[in-house]
This record gives sequence, structure tokens and C-alpha cells, in this order.
Amino acid sequence: MRVGKDPTIRRIEAARAVGVGLVAVFAQHAVAAPESLFGPAGASTLGGAIYALLGLVGAALSAYGHLAGAGWAGGVSLVAYALHLGLFVPALESDPGVAGGFVAWLLLALTRQLFPLRSDARRARRLLGLEDPVERWSETTAPAVIQLAALALVLTAAVLAYGIGAGPPGLAAVVALDLLALAALAQGARVQLAQGLRGATWALAPAALALPVAAAAPWAALGLLGLALALSLALLVAARAATADLLRAVYERPALLIAASFVGLIGGGTLLLTLPAASAGPKPVALVDALFTATSAACVTGLIVVDTPTAFSTFGHVVVIGLVQAGGLNIMVLTSFAAVILGRRLGMKTEQALGEILDLPAHRTASQLALFIVAATLGIEAIGATVLAACYVSHGHGFGEALWLGWFHAVSGFCNAGFALHSDSAVGFARDPVALLTLAALISAGGIGFTVIAWGWARLRGERRTSALPLQVKLVVGTSLALSLGGAAWYAVAEWFGSLAGLGVADKLVNALFQSVSFRTAGFNSVDLEQLRPGSSLVICLLMFVGGAPGGTAGGIKTTTVAVLLGAVLSAARGGRAPIVLEGRTIPASIVHRAAATAVLAAGTLLLGTYLLLLTQDAPFEELLFEACSAIGTTGLSLGATAKLDAFGKLVVCALMFAGRVGPLTLALLLGTTGEGRVRYPEARLMVG
Repeated sequence: MRVGKDPTIRRIEAARAVGVGLVAVFAQHAVAAPESLFGPAGASTLGGAIYALLGLVGAALSAYGHLAGAGWAGGVSLVAYALHLGLFVPALESDPGVAGGFVAWLLLALTRQLFPLRSDARRARRLLGLEDPVERWSETTAPAVIQLAALALVLTAAVLAYGIGAGPPGLAAVVALDLLALAALAQGARVQLAQGLRGATWALAPAALALPVAAAAPWAALGLLGLALALSLALLVAARAATADLLRAVYERPALLIAASFVGLIGGGTLLLTLPAASAGPKPVALVDALFTATSAACVTGLIVVDTPTAFSTFGHVVVIGLVQAGGLNIMVLTSFAAVILGRRLGMKTEQALGEILDLPAHRTASQLALFIVAATLGIEAIGATVLAACYVSHGHGFGEALWLGWFHAVSGFCNAGFALHSDSAVGFARDPVALLTLAALISAGGIGFTVIAWGWARLRGERRTSALPLQVKLVVGTSLALSLGGAAWYAVAEWFGSLAGLGVADKLVNALFQSVSFRTAGFNSVDLEQLRPGSSLVICLLMFVGGAPGGTAGGIKTTTVAVLLGAVLSAARGGRAPIVLEGRTIPASIVHRAAATAVLAAGTLLLGTYLLLLTQDAPFEELLFEACSAIGTTGLSLGATAKLDAFGKLVVCALMFAGRVGPLTLALLLGTTGEGRVRYPEARLMVG
């Protein structure tokens, strides 16, 4: 096959052959197939050892033939892959995990060997004449190196995270594959270093530390090899032309960028939470529970199906709060911040995408606000963590534990997540006004929106252009104060002898204010919500549906949306012809349409989610409606129904949390088109209302 003589294709096929051979050694040791040639998991039979040896010889022979351009190399690879497949298919019945993974990899290898990508070969031949050594290596050799490094990283993670194939034969195969991949990556790093590029060299630095610690801490050494592989692979993939093309396509659809960033965050969090190290018990957390927790944390909701303090280890708690922090700031903002710190200028597409995420005015620089967002977030969280740590010390906790608890709850509060390291949330602070008011201040600061915080900071610095109070700030501050104070007054009256019973007058007032702030988006509770009166649950659902301000960590349809819709109602009451005016400013029709679409899509999503829960879950209507409102508003409050959900119900609530965080309008934009229509149609009169 002529295409197989292309240097790029030959290297890819050689890397694939070596990878299959080493994975075969690992798999025959890790697979649990007592009745077959390979025996039980973690042990190697004589037949398995002979199979592994022959597999390595075949891989070496095949790789040599591919690199040399020999015509027989492809046939040797096909025979080897078919033999591997025939021996591992029977093991699917006893160990579908390990055997299934290897069989899937073999099927992919067979497919690529039989049907190589001719487009890649033509492109490689076209680029072989490039004068730039870095670009030439990236286009001709990097594809093979990526395959090898990705496979090595997967096997390293399997050994470190799950203990699969952790015996001597499996470890030897993984280490050999790691070293082979790192050697190939080092070749690329040497090419880049010769051109003055040091990034790839620094990425390989952890591998240099593995050898000194290998004798004393072999698992740490393997972890360092995995870290070097992960960093190098990330840099290599990021430098590919295909990655740049993909990013350009994504930047043209900011809505897609928002959704993709959260999907990636949830996927990574789910993987980490399924690790045995993340579980406080002897068994890993179930996949659906890990997915639910990761979605709730990344979407800063706070709903839980397992008790966070007792179900997860300290590592699991770190993963949860890391997801909360990343979800609150948004992946795109963090990425832009890193680019600014590294001294890189953001492109116009990135600026546009970031501006869409933060809902920025056209004249404001998105990258500057992104830098301010992260700095302000860390500063506010540090202040809150200090105060909360002092509260924990006063409650009898040690200094180190108090710092950890204070930081965790400060991040959870500012990001409006509601995750707590106490099974009763904030009930332990019911008689501690300092702790409750600190949490309320953190929730309000995160939910009020970064544009308001930025305006306030600029005003404190005395910038002249901030002398006039912008409409955005007026609406956000006014509606937030009205909802918080009005909600506190309502809750105090409605629950004085209900959920607030047993507290003193001052504590009742403080708890009423705290719950009013928390109801809209945070999800902390300092009182027992199961004692709520039915009418109170309905009002709380409305507060959760409204949520906080745009550009912040809060959920809901946003306070400004409600203000615009109320303005539209007043305009309609005056005959519908008068413009919508708020605080002496006319609101454009496009913003009114966006507010209406946001509210309608959110309500429709809420109704659909509630309907699915009612069809499939055995729980009262008011509890399921409350859970759905909590999910779509990314609030995290629960009347107890979440813990009773089956797997389908958990997936429904996950979808509601994702939709609530990403936004129904953003989801609609994913399916919509941009640009204005050029065709205008005649008007028609309709009877409505």
C-alpha cells in the first residue's frame, strides 16, 4: 500500500504496534480470567508469560518493519492484532472492564491498520518540505507520539488510580511504555529547544525527578512520570494546527464555548470523584453519584445524593471545592487569566467570547475584567475565610482544621454553591451571628455580579468615569436589596413559629436574613427546612427561580431579567406603545426579547424537568417541584427528595443543573443562527391576553 510508505504513516503504525504489544503485557496480568490462558487478576500464568513474550517480539518486529518501510510489516501487525483479539474476547465474560478496554483498543488498531487516513498522508507529504523544524516535527512525527503518550497516560492512571495491573509485569509494561513515550517527547522538546522554545522542556521536568525517588517511593515516581506525560501531551496537542482550527470554530460560537467548558469540567470532576482515593469508604463512589456531585459542584448548585462530609475523603473534598471554584469563575475566565499572566494578548475571538460570558458592555476590555475577577474573588474569599476560621476556632476546632473549614466554606459561599463539610449545612451556626452574616456577605458578593464589584472598586479608587451610577448597578443593587430585605421580612413573619421556633428574637432575625439571601442561589440552610410550611416552600421556589445578578456566580433567570420584564408589564399597562423606561433610560427591544426568552425557556425547562420527575419518581409533588426549582436555579436547597432519586431521576436533575448554570438562552443559541434576516414580513394584529 503506497500510503503506508509515507514517513508519517509509518511512524504512526510503528507506535501503534509497540503500544499494542506493551498493553498486551499489562492486560494479560491485569485481566481476571481464571478459566482462560491468563488466570486471575494480578497474577501471571506460564501461558500468560509466554503470550506476553511473543507479543513483545511481534511488536518489536512489526515496529521495525514499519519504520524501515518493509512491505511485510502491515501483514505482521494484522496477524498480531487478530491473535490478541481472539485470545481476549473469551475474557469479556469474566472481566468486561479490562478485557473490554483492550478489545476496544485492538478493534481501533485493526481499523486504522486496514483503513489508514490518506488525507493525513497527503498532508504530511505536503509539509515534508517545511523549513521550520518545529512545524515539520509537529506535522510528521507528533501524531505518532500523541498516540503513544496518550496510551501511556491511560495505563499510568489505571495503575495509580484504580490499582489495575499493579503487579511486577503490569508495572514493568507501564514504565516501559512511559519511558518510550517520554523519549519520543524528549525528541520533540530537543527540536523546540534548538529553536529557542523551552515550554516542552519544562513539561518534561517532573520525569527527571522520578529517578531519584524511584527506590524510596516507586508510586511517587510513577506519578511524576504520569505528570510529565500529561503536561507534555497537553502542550503537544495545544500546538497542533487542528487544535487551533477547533478553537477558532468554537470562539465563533460563544454559547458553544460556555457549554463545552462546563462539560469538560464535569467530565474531569466525575473521573476524579470515582477514584478510590476520593472515597471515604472502602469502595469508590458510584459513577452516577460521582457524576451528580461533579455536576452539582461545577454548576455551583449544592444538591447532593451522598453526604459530602462522610462519603468523600479529604482528597474528594479538595476535588469538590476545586470544581466549585472553577465553576464559579467559569473555565473561560480562568483560561483568559492564565493567558494574561503569561504575558499573552487575547485574540479578538477570545475577547468576544469572554465578553459574551460576562455580559460586558461593548467598550469594556474583557481580559482586564477577567484579571480583576480572579484577583477580587481570591481577595474576598481570603477575607471571608479568615473570619470563618476565627468562628470555627471559637467553636472548639483546632487552628489547622479551622483554616481548612473556613477556606472551604468561604469558597462555597462566594461561589454560591452551598456545599458544606457538615451534614447539617450551617445549622451549627444558627446562634452565631458573625458566621451567618459573614456567609451572607460572601453569598451576596458573589451573586451581585462582577461588573458591580468592578464598578465599586473603580469608584473607591476615585476614577472619574465612575461618578455616574450606571443603570446596571442601580438595577442589580436595588433588586438585590429589595429581594433580600423583603424576603427576610416575609420569612420572619411566615416562619416565626415554624422553622425559626426555638431561637431567640435576635437569632430569628439574623437567621431570617441569612436564609433570605441563601434562598435565591446559595443553598445553605441554618434551620431545618423540613419544618417549612407549604406556603413558604412556594415563595422559596419563586426566589430560587429569580436568582442573583448577571455576571456573577448566582443562578436563576437573574434580577435584571425580572426588572426588564416588570418594565415591559408597566409599558403594556400604558397601552403597549410607550417605550420601556427604567431609571430614566429606554431599554432596547433586543434586551426585552432576550429577557422574555430567558424567562420562558427557564420556565419551560423547569416544567419539563418536573414532569419527568413526577413520571418516574415516588415522591410528593411539592418536594419534586422544589428540587427542580433548586436545580434550575442552581440553588442547592432540598426538602429531602434528592436523596430518594433513582438513577434516572439523578440524571434529570443533572440536566436541570447544567441547564440552569449554562442558561436556557445559551442552550438555545447552540441551535440557533447568527445574523439578522433580510426578509421583512407585513405586520398582523392578534388578540392576546
